Amino acid sequence: MKSFLNNIDNRDFNEEYDHWIFDLDNTIYDFNLGLFRRVSSRMTEFIKEFFDLNEIDALTLQRDMYKKYGLTLRGLMIEKKINPEPFLEFVHDVDFSELNEDVTLKTLLRKIKGKKSIYTNATFKHAKNILKSMGIFQEFEIIFDIKDANYIAKPDPNSYHIMKKKLNLDDKNISKSIFFEDTAKNLKPARELGMSTVWIENDFNRKEADYLREYINFTGSDIKSILNNMLNFKR
Repeated sequence: MKSFLNNIDNRDFNEEYDHWIFDLDNTIYDFNLGLFRRVSSRMTEFIKEFFDLNEIDALTLQRDMYKKYGLTLRGLMIEKKINPEPFLEFVHDVDFSELNEDVTLKTLLRKIKGKKSIYTNATFKHAKNILKSMGIFQEFEIIFDIKDANYIAKPDPNSYHIMKKKLNLDDKNISKSIFFEDTAKNLKPARELGMSTVWIENDFNRKEADYLREYINFTGSDIKSILNNMLNFKR
């Protein structure tokens, strides 16, 4: 893995990549804000109420489904036959008041010459709320959400193949795409398809990222420092 932290790379990334694909939660905004923990807590609450479980059993079911299927909802749909819509509506009904307009990130995104997309296991509505709060919703051409993926979540390879088709990527141009993600295991299928990959460093995923280092091309502490190093190219 090559880190951007020392700003030593002299490559013109705008020339190398035509498609810039970003995960949403904990990637577009700072992982340390802990905003996604609220979504996770809402998942636990939904499972607790829907299945009439205590807190511990609800959390156990939530984690088991996540480990087995890559997305709690996917497991609940397959094994418990739940309707995804009420679940998604409930878990994404959270407060993101800490998110303010991010002028720096907006400026960096506007320096990207290629197409910019969001690829998320969440919903379009959730993505739109976050991106609008940060003032960057208009910077993205496509938001590919969990519904677009037929509720098949990253890191299931089938999700990536659906995304690939939606974004008009093929075997000829996929090498000109780059994918940003905080969850290391979600980078492996992207790299196997031929994308370049960027891991947003965080302690929660550090061991996993080290194990999967062959599938990670670049790393950095946060999206803004990474893009700053990528886009401020000097010949």
